[in-house]
Amino acid sequence: MAIYPNPYKIALIQADFPIFDLPANLQKAESKVREAASNNAELICLPEAFNTGYDSTKIPEMIKAAETESGQSLSRMMMLAKELGVHLLAPIYWKAPNGGVENRAFLIDDGGAIIGGASKTHPVGDERKFLQRGNQYPVFETKLGKIGIAVCYDACFPETSRILALSGAQLLLVPSAWRGNFYFKEWWDINLACRALDNLFYVAAVNMCGKTSGGEQYFAGKSQVRNPTGELAASCGIDEEAIVYATIDLSRLKGDRAFNTVLEDRHPEDYAPVLNGFNPISNL
Repeated sequence: MAIYPNPYKIALIQADFPIFDLPANLQKAESKVREAASNNAELICLPEAFNTGYDSTKIPEMIKAAETESGQSLSRMMMLAKELGVHLLAPIYWKAPNGGVENRAFLIDDGGAIIGGASKTHPVGDERKFLQRGNQYPVFETKLGKIGIAVCYDACFPETSRILALSGAQLLLVPSAWRGNFYFKEWWDINLACRALDNLFYVAAVNMCGKTSGGEQYFAGKSQVRNPTGELAASCGIDEEAIVYATIDLSRLKGDRAFNTVLEDRHPEDYAPVLNGFNPISNL
């Protein structure tokens, strides 16, 4: 019989983190984490590249600002997690041991230790040219349940979240710097609802707000938590700096999956075309 943690509060920190303003961004992150902890959140999540800010036109410069685990950004978040006794998701541009740079989200436990990290497996835009992509899909066993991570654009790919669900994930964290231009802000909502319902697990997606440094693009905001049936449990607006709170109750997963049997009714033997790949444009 599965044993689930007691229901707990998750907090998503949506904020404007200006590009390359590291001291101000770390200070803002600390202030917001402290606020969330004071409101009894046990898992607190920061958006993609919160320390440097994010600008898709400045990826080479962002790479130059990448840090290791011992850099000031993660060191400060680890000390903060330990002091406050909270779990913390801290995504940064990370200097990998092989010399490459990855867009990686680190999960820190309530003792201030790094549980592990997951790197963006689907770089987007100029990230494709300059970043080293991740190719691992870890699920972390924690006091708060089994947690998977998909960084921003990764959430557009059903395969990524399905791998995590089949590996036991009960909660998917999606740290993002998701833009709101074109139809992207609507795409954000649809993808998150689908990933939750596809896999019958919680999805907690934390995004930035504000504009990029050139002012031509803006972030979609709308940080949100989706229940395992895809329903919206909590969210905020596009432009506002806010902390989104929701309750994660893993005990409901068993009932949800007993009622909706899509995970049991799969036919992997039929899915070879998904593995082999094809060119969707040439098939039109």
